[in-house]
Amino acid sequence: MTEPEPALPAESHDAFHLPPPSIWPAALALGIALLLTGLILNLVVLIAGVVIAVAATALWVRAARREFDALPE
Repeated sequence: MTEPEPALPAESHDAFHLPPPSIWPAALALGIALLLTGLILNLVVLIAGVVIAVAATALWVRAARREFDALPE
């Protein structure tokens, strides 16, 4: 028995868009890890974690917006 072939979508794209590699997700994870560790250990570690997490989030959003603006319509 042969199965019917699935119908193609009405609007297909020629190429897939994949985002470029980025360091910011790893930096954000490091900041959150330091933040949570600082809750237990030390206020200095907590503050460092907050600063790293906020900076990584801001820089990741900035990079994503630049990439989104560069996409063709």
